[in-house]
Amino acid sequence: MKYLLTGIDTHPDFGFGITAEAYRESAECLLLNKDKILSFQQREMPINFLYRHSIELYLKSLIIIMHRALNLPYGDEPSESDKPMILVNGQWQILFSCHMIDELYSYWVDQLLNKKASELKEKAMKGDWREYKVVSDLIPLIVKYDRDSSFFRYPVTKKTKQLDKEKHTMKPMSKVALKGMPYTVSVPKERSRKGGVYLVFKDEDNQIVNGFQMDNNVLPEVTAALKKASEYLNGIHVQARCILCDGY
Repeated sequence: MKYLLTGIDTHPDFGFGITAEAYRESAECLLLNKDKILSFQQREMPINFLYRHSIELYLKSLIIIMHRALNLPYGDEPSESDKPMILVNGQWQILFSCHMIDELYSYWVDQLLNKKASELKEKAMKGDWREYKVVSDLIPLIVKYDRDSSFFRYPVTKKTKQLDKEKHTMKPMSKVALKGMPYTVSVPKERSRKGGVYLVFKDEDNQIVNGFQMDNNVLPEVTAALKKASEYLNGIHVQARCILCDGY
């Protein structure tokens, strides 16, 4: 795999793939060492952002590589153009400025991976160029939370404002939970030595009136989806580099 040790200026995909690998492996490192992150609030944010951004970069890399390998023009632009494009709603748009995961994934799967399956198989018979439905089924969940790469980048967003509270670590306690304190606090299982983090406020009558509870597992299904999609795209990206790009 020559692309691992050569300069980005020699890469046919303008460096999108090698950069995607760096983002994915950084996410893996943070996920494995999550407990070592000193800031216990919002620790999932950078992990999910890195996974999500790796997916975007992998897709851009694969789109460029397949256009070049199969000599497919971008509308009026040649396949080796330094202005790669993507077809969205019948209109060609600059690939570099597209950040929508669903648009990138749909174009790659529908217009390249599936539509050009016979050409890919003819050019690279040893490759596995199938769409994996288990991965495609994860895309709507990823799009729901972070379609345009803003949800896990900022604490508050405009387009997904109604979902923002789901990514917050310290969540308000319900009136029922506050009323029954401390008996409503969930006790960790014996095998888990980790306790919970709570902050409660009392009024002048020494009555508990407000409180926050730490969520130790923020949006786990989204993290799992991002991780799985990134792993799949990493594998098919390595395959494309080895078979379609002669290792570059």
